[in-house]
Amino acid sequence: MAVAGGNSAGAVLRAVLEQGVATRTAIARVAELSPATVTTQVRALVAAGLLIEHPETASPAGMGRPHSPLELNSAGNVVIGVHIAAEHVTVAVLDIAGTVRLTHRVPHPNLDPDAILDGAAAEVRRLRAELSERVIGLGVAVGGWVDSSAGAVVDHISLRWRNVAVRQYLSERTGLAVSLDSHTRALLHAEQLFGKAHNAAATVALFAGNVIDVAFAVHGRVHYGPRSAAGAITRLAGGEAADAALIECTDRALLARARRESLAVTGIPDLIAAAGRDEAARELFKDRARVLGRVVAVLIDLLDPDAVVIVDPALVRVPGVRATYLDVVRRFSSCERPEEVVTGSSFIGRALETAAGTVVLQQLFADPLAVVAAATPVPSIPAFNSE
Repeated sequence: MAVAGGNSAGAVLRAVLEQGVATRTAIARVAELSPATVTTQVRALVAAGLLIEHPETASPAGMGRPHSPLELNSAGNVVIGVHIAAEHVTVAVLDIAGTVRLTHRVPHPNLDPDAILDGAAAEVRRLRAELSERVIGLGVAVGGWVDSSAGAVVDHISLRWRNVAVRQYLSERTGLAVSLDSHTRALLHAEQLFGKAHNAAATVALFAGNVIDVAFAVHGRVHYGPRSAAGAITRLAGGEAADAALIECTDRALLARARRESLAVTGIPDLIAAAGRDEAARELFKDRARVLGRVVAVLIDLLDPDAVVIVDPALVRVPGVRATYLDVVRRFSSCERPEEVVTGSSFIGRALETAAGTVVLQQLFADPLAVVAAATPVPSIPAFNSE
């Protein structure tokens, strides 16, 4: 597995995630750990309620020693994710295998951070009261400049937030252990754990929405930088004209252009639907692909990644957009076969929820015992019923 960092307990948990149901022997091979280390960590992870050990079974065809299969305790453990977008908050529940269980959207009453975070906290408390599973933590994902270590949004242009202490605010109002990250970095973590970048050593993720962000990982490790400022691309190409071109790629700018062209749309889903039958709508998304394709070309030449993940719903839903991205990358980078490098998100339709939940899940799969220790008390695990 390409994800770097973490300890031996995390390596065992990731090996089980990768295989679904695994024996200790298989875990030792995948995680590159000794059998003794695997045994010790499996015992701790079962006691922590993260793994389920099934009854001993014979090997196939009765060959070899019996073994006790292990799998993630996805039914007993969940995380809550909060994604803060420009116009609404999405609150979701995910199990520890990364599956989105449910999701709910809360519109912003205004752009005041207290009002937005109060609405998010109320929805989190409501969901938590209804859940029978253990809630391991609350993950929060948001665009812009996010300082994960400080737990603060340093700067978000669309929301007009500066230095908002999100982690402390939500921790005090939900009683949960809260982690905060940039949604693009979180999506890159998700691609490494659950998606297409599973085996990539170097990966770039480009997010196109109401903010345009980039995240990158080298040797499987997502880069943050000393100020958690890595990923800002506003001045990547240099000059005010380049800045303006990137701003015109945001969802809000595309919708404003659509209305100027008399397209009756209220949001990006409407515009994507219109693009299926209207060339003017398609051209808006192609224009964005032409600008962002130049950005991708620069990043490819700079970082030479195994994979570039473009988180743009139009990439797979609007005819001609993927081809436009690939054509621009081919023209302006050294990559001769961009179709082998550039791909869409693994989480179309659930990218926001997955990003938010993965803020906690990537920590869980790096250091599971520490994350569980900081969470709510471990519930008893029902005995396996063989009937």
